[in-house]
Amino acid sequence: MKILIVEDQVSTGLALSSTLTGLGHQPHLVTSGAAAWDLIDREDWRLILTDWIMADVDGLELCRRIRARRGRPYNYIIMLTCRTESVHRLEGFKAGADDFLTKPVHEEELALRLAIAERILAVQADLEEKNARLEAMAGTDPLTGLANRRRLHDVLGGAWCQVRPVTPYALVALDIDHFKSYNDSFGHAAGDEVLRTVAEILRSGTRPTDLLVRTGGEEFVIILPGMGSNEGLIVADRLRKAIAAHCWPLRPVTASFGVTVASPTAKTVKVSDLLEAADRALYHSKHSGRNRVTHSHFLPKEMSAATERDRQLAGAGLR
Repeated sequence: MKILIVEDQVSTGLALSSTLTGLGHQPHLVTSGAAAWDLIDREDWRLILTDWIMADVDGLELCRRIRARRGRPYNYIIMLTCRTESVHRLEGFKAGADDFLTKPVHEEELALRLAIAERILAVQADLEEKNARLEAMAGTDPLTGLANRRRLHDVLGGAWCQVRPVTPYALVALDIDHFKSYNDSFGHAAGDEVLRTVAEILRSGTRPTDLLVRTGGEEFVIILPGMGSNEGLIVADRLRKAIAAHCWPLRPVTASFGVTVASPTAKTVKVSDLLEAADRALYHSKHSGRNRVTHSHFLPKEMSAATERDRQLAGAGLR
């Protein structure tokens, strides 16, 4: 196991490193608390043995810094000290230490404490893995495997959050045409299969870095980072054609699309306004005959669903 040793007395640190190597571990010695903190902040060290008294950053301060971090894997900290009074141990526990070893360190006791640490870290790692799976499940649509609305809001900062885009991204909204009648005619199982197939078409026609979301029912949203209006329209129309061209077993399936773009701006904009702009473009597509793409220019204070750009698209055969 990788173990970080923080000990400013070089001879003591080297002796401890030799003992740990003999026990089958992989020790790494640093000789100051400041150097240890820099290393811990950059790398993953699950088990740390640190001296209490050091010249710069002492063991207590190192513990406090480690425990103040959020969203990082758990570090198990064993404090090395000559202090045996209970008041000192309580001070160490309050700072964040998990265990203590009295100097000089005896090999048998060291091996025992490390075994305890490994068991606790194994339980902690299993818990972190399960929490990560639960978090992923909470942000995933179970039918299609795409992200869900919660994940979309997490990525964008919440539907009502104000953002200041620093790079452009296209936001595409799409809706499967006449989906209710498809369910009514062929049943919900057949409708579910359509949703799964559309999700696969969207995956195959986008990049791994794009965010694909099923927002509910037959509605989807796609976030295309780094894409402006032209790129977003090209992707949307390619997906539209792929859905229409798929060999559907029961009857043809098409989808309508709306595209808007969040451009770099000095002004903050509401995420809800961006979503509304894409929705308005989508509904313009549906009310104009379906199976088409409409672009909506987004402005922080006003939006237009049918713009001059729409007329240009109609002339180009994209809308």
